[in-house]
Amino acid sequence: MERFPEALDGIPDAVVIVDDDGIVRAGNERVEAVLGYAPSEVEGTDFETLLYDPRGGAAGEELHRYVVDPQPRSMAASLDLHARRADGSEVPVTLSLGPFERDGETYLVATIVDVREERAQQAELHRRTRTLEALHEATQDLLKTTDREFAAEAAVEYVEEVLGHPIAAIWLYDERRDLLEPAVWTDAADDLVGDHPTFGPDSPSISWEAFETGDPAYVEDTHADPERHNPDSRIRSELILPLGRYGLINIGATDPDAFDESDLAVARLWAATVTMVFVRIERERQLRAREREIARERDRLEEFASLVSHDLRSPLNVATGNLDLLRERLRNENEDLTEIDTVARSLGRMEALVEDMLTLARQGAAIDETEAVALADLAAECWESVDTAAAELVVGDDLRFRADRSRLRQALENLFANAVAHAGESVRVEVGALPDGDGFYVEDDGPGIPADRRDEVFDAGVTTDPGGTGFGLKIVAEVADAHGWTLDLVDAADGGARFEFRGIEPADADA
Repeated sequence: MERFPEALDGIPDAVVIVDDDGIVRAGNERVEAVLGYAPSEVEGTDFETLLYDPRGGAAGEELHRYVVDPQPRSMAASLDLHARRADGSEVPVTLSLGPFERDGETYLVATIVDVREERAQQAELHRRTRTLEALHEATQDLLKTTDREFAAEAAVEYVEEVLGHPIAAIWLYDERRDLLEPAVWTDAADDLVGDHPTFGPDSPSISWEAFETGDPAYVEDTHADPERHNPDSRIRSELILPLGRYGLINIGATDPDAFDESDLAVARLWAATVTMVFVRIERERQLRAREREIARERDRLEEFASLVSHDLRSPLNVATGNLDLLRERLRNENEDLTEIDTVARSLGRMEALVEDMLTLARQGAAIDETEAVALADLAAECWESVDTAAAELVVGDDLRFRADRSRLRQALENLFANAVAHAGESVRVEVGALPDGDGFYVEDDGPGIPADRRDEVFDAGVTTDPGGTGFGLKIVAEVADAHGWTLDLVDAADGGARFEFRGIEPADADA
């Protein structure tokens, strides 16, 4: 080193000086950290025996050219090589070369950078990236499941195959027994544990405590924890991840402190995903059960309505027919028909109740098919079908949307009839598109509906008309609900009642 600058020792990387015969002439103190040799031990060594290209490619050839002919030349980048250490091990390095002249001789300055840590960080980053990609793919697959037990099996498979933890199991909570029951486990867990225990409030365990608190638990060494369930367990470190109120995932290892921060973070993320899937499965199960119950109730209601309709119509028809005969006879005898007209009105009301009850029972059925409807045209048709007396219909902005034409017609006719019945024969009714285009409205210029009664007007049997059945607005609400629309009752601009239908499906212009 006497012939070369002492400044070499100030360089933070390993540096050696190589002569034109490829022999190392000197090295700084960092050489020992990278190559395992003291600087004096590398002096006189063939430089190319210290470094090599494990792939036998261009990097090795480039190194050889520099060594045998150390002339200034362009080197696009550092060379990725491996160094042979004094203990026989190998270490990845990056090599930079540069020639210089001294006392008429040409030398190479070789800077050797240990890239083990950098490579390890890159490998860890790549592993984490692949793990997160696999987590995303597994989440998409898990979201397709509709069965909790099947989802639990898929969740444990992911822990083993993707996260690389072969000892894993899921316990599901049995609310009736107030116990965590083992549901699914890996083969390695079965071989190691055998019969998986249940966990409950009566016997202390780390798993039950984590489930009750909802806080993940990491036990670095189970043998150091006096609260462990099995004192003889071969599992030394354990990661316990609650799944909300559904259970927990337990991941184990036979070595103490076997999980690093990355393992813990990904496992917790996966547990949150599994919990979310369990929530979705439960809600879908509840929804299906509710839909089945609603369907049964609808069937019972329609069966009851049809039965009542049949049983009532026969005597009603008999009574109406005989009443007509009696009216005709009394008319021929010039008798007073006031009582007869009263009975006729009562029979007519009974007939209207039967019809409205049947209509209401059938309104709850879901709408399967819709068609393009023009609001202005349909409103005009409905107006012609209702006894509107001297009432006036005004059509505002038209709107084209998709609906079940027959069901919507029932709703509009009921609204028109309701306006005439409550606001008088000269009422003005307006129909048109809402300003924001999200639906349409039907309003009148009558006295309106008091604010304290608006919550009940859509209930069955509610009416202020002595001759009404109380089903008209209920049918309107059922039609809106069957379409998936919202229906709001607000004040019209001039104080009357205004019904707003929102959430409709627009129709294409060419439909």
